[in-house]
Amino acid sequence: MEPRLFTLSSPFDGLGLSCAETVPEGRPKGLVQISHGMEEHKERYYPFMGWLADHGFASVIHDHRGHGASVASSEDLGFFGDETGRAIVGDLLCVQEHFEAAHPGLPLVLFGHSMGSLVVRSLIKDSDDAVDGLVVCGAPGDNPGKDAAMVLVNALSMVKGPRAKSPLVNSLVFGGYGKGLPGEHPLRWLSANERNVRAYDEDDLCGFVFTLNGYKNLLSLVRDVYDIHGWAVSRPDLPILFIAGADDPVTLGEKAWNDAQGFLRDRGYRNVSGKLYPGMRHEILNEEGAQEVFDDVLTFVEEACGV
Repeated sequence: MEPRLFTLSSPFDGLGLSCAETVPEGRPKGLVQISHGMEEHKERYYPFMGWLADHGFASVIHDHRGHGASVASSEDLGFFGDETGRAIVGDLLCVQEHFEAAHPGLPLVLFGHSMGSLVVRSLIKDSDDAVDGLVVCGAPGDNPGKDAAMVLVNALSMVKGPRAKSPLVNSLVFGGYGKGLPGEHPLRWLSANERNVRAYDEDDLCGFVFTLNGYKNLLSLVRDVYDIHGWAVSRPDLPILFIAGADDPVTLGEKAWNDAQGFLRDRGYRNVSGKLYPGMRHEILNEEGAQEVFDDVLTFVEEACGV
């Protein structure tokens, strides 16, 4: 099933947000909004969206600002045009409101992968009223070095400008991810599925280097999501599912992954669960055994939507 493409205007700065929607035949059972990860693009989720449609669910995804087709030019890949981390969250809300208006009266589940999981958690931190379920996939752990990294990014930005790219910062973020994992490819941390790693590596819209501005936004999101202050919990029974590969280095290990769940429980959410997938790494939707993940997500979505 081919997604329908459309463009929305960001409420932050008018940036065109490139969106894709997949709708099943007949009235959907519910809605799923997908928030993709860092340095990738919406098209990589089309198989997942088609599978959701085959099971009766409409889904929508957009390229985050600085990604895919949500850029003024190719030079803006990795540049957010914002200093706060809030524009990307506002963009997600903009797409959500459009999606819900097009399909009124249907329950909505948010699915966020990696950086996208930071965006969806930042959104529900502000307001969880419009969401009936949340899937947190490949969640970045609460890195204790985030404040020092922000100092470095700010200092480099003052010298080089926000559009500059820093090999040092990029190495600090990604340099250690492959350690302890079998294989030689520098991107092996993404997936145990070598075909997926090669496809990512050969995709011009994947793996580009973030600007300093992009890293500032990323760090701002990590700070916001793991800050105990400002959580507006109005739906303490909101179903929340954490999923990740057991060998995913982005989570910072099983303890940090469990701590991320505990953090939301401590904020007042009572219905938080999690599942790790043995042998899988960061992109569990693209692993050889991804069907198990698809099935688990569908079960969660059906229960959250009451169908």
